[in-house]
Amino acid sequence: MERMPISKSESLKFYKYLCQKIGSEKVVRTRRLAFTIRDMGHCQHMITSGSKGEGLDLSGSDFDYMLIDNFFKVYQSETEVQSQCLARPLIMNTEETQPCFTQLWPLNQNINIVPNLFERNYRGYKMLSGELYKLCSKNGLSHVPGLFFGKIHGPCISNENETVDVARCLKCDKWICQAKPWIGRPRKTWPLPEIISKINVYEEGINCFASSETLRDYHSQSYDIDQSFGSGNSMLLQQIMPTLNLIRGFDEICRFPRLVYNFLHHSRTSLSRILFALQISEVFMHVPQETQYQYYLGNKRHYLMYKRDLGHLVIGFQSDAVSGLLKLASFFYVHKMYTASLTVIRYTLPKCTEEKIVQTFFRDKTTFNNIQKHVLNLMKKESLYTMIRSLTIHHFRFGKDSSIIPQELQLDVTRTDNCFHPSQFANFLSFLCNYQLHDLSSCRQSLLRLQVDLMIQSDFGINFLFPETVNSVIFCGIANQLLSNTYSAMLFFQIAVKIDIENKTSAASRVSSLI
Repeated sequence: MERMPISKSESLKFYKYLCQKIGSEKVVRTRRLAFTIRDMGHCQHMITSGSKGEGLDLSGSDFDYMLIDNFFKVYQSETEVQSQCLARPLIMNTEETQPCFTQLWPLNQNINIVPNLFERNYRGYKMLSGELYKLCSKNGLSHVPGLFFGKIHGPCISNENETVDVARCLKCDKWICQAKPWIGRPRKTWPLPEIISKINVYEEGINCFASSETLRDYHSQSYDIDQSFGSGNSMLLQQIMPTLNLIRGFDEICRFPRLVYNFLHHSRTSLSRILFALQISEVFMHVPQETQYQYYLGNKRHYLMYKRDLGHLVIGFQSDAVSGLLKLASFFYVHKMYTASLTVIRYTLPKCTEEKIVQTFFRDKTTFNNIQKHVLNLMKKESLYTMIRSLTIHHFRFGKDSSIIPQELQLDVTRTDNCFHPSQFANFLSFLCNYQLHDLSSCRQSLLRLQVDLMIQSDFGINFLFPETVNSVIFCGIANQLLSNTYSAMLFFQIAVKIDIENKTSAASRVSSLI
């Protein structure tokens, strides 16, 4: 049998390395489509951009988002302005600017808005000020978690760690005249011939890419590229789980009609239908936490909320069975249906087994243990949707001032939403139900299971995951406080305070209440 040329063999090895490092074509397409669907349902007009939006999960890359500002709309000339347009028109002026830049003049030079976003040029005309606009954008995004202490970073508003960049953008519905030639531009001028010839030289071509920061470990890792585990779906699931986890928890989704419309009319592939189904189910998980029917009073309002929330929670199971069931159990607890809540908890807890893939909130990487790899290999003929729903558990969250979180935890969602570990929340909720049913023996058993689970998940107090572990420590404090073990409750709350350096949880206020 003829041996494969060295250059071809090395090229295939480099391709396999890229599939592991960045993602295969299917992985990149899945990530890109997942973000696109998430953007469709976002409560604001948002576009995920940058490398993440292009489906690339590069080490060290930040998250780039564009928010479309509907207050203004850009036109190339006054004649293009539509009379029925509700947005304030801005007219482009490129005669007095450098190439690729423009001034934006309001059509109505007498416009006055608060805060002021305009300044006058040397000719006395009002024009949009980039600095004032970015400052206004920064103040407008201060309510977004992570951007409260944001800073202006070029055209964007960045968080403190510069891992998230948000750019407020103005929309122009047409290609401007300067950009029209770009559509049919010749492809002969770039890349330059000398760059192509350099890449075509085998050794220089490989080294050209492998010398980059993202791919610099190619030579040190290429020897075991063929040792990847399991089936294609296993690798696909491992590489897309951080993206699916991100689009679940980063922001609230509320444009449900648009999601459904695109699902019914534009979802033509099985992959898009899977991602749409997951996103729509996720929307239903959020709806019960919002307060509605404020115009109804008494029993009618209570009945409408109960009926609506129950229906939405049942649909929400399709995205994550464990988290969905636990929210249903919490819903029953809030409505004082303690036995029903315990029934759901007993059904859910056995699902929190070792082969389940527990996704941490907003983490970058996912690795599978040997049991998970074996189960994934057994399920290699199953669809991606079945694998995600059957094998993944998310550290679920309750929204700010959620209406379905137990009263004992309302203090933990007064300032922002909060995340909880599934099995530890289940044991704590079991404790609360038994406490309300005056079953103290079962209370102590639930508390013991909670403490054992907490010790195992935190490696016996070595690794604390924020905020999930801290919240579980607070669970233990609340349980001991309800059992009149004030000293033990104080110890748990003080442990939580030490972990919660930035005072983001209720631990400090709970300590104060016991003093």
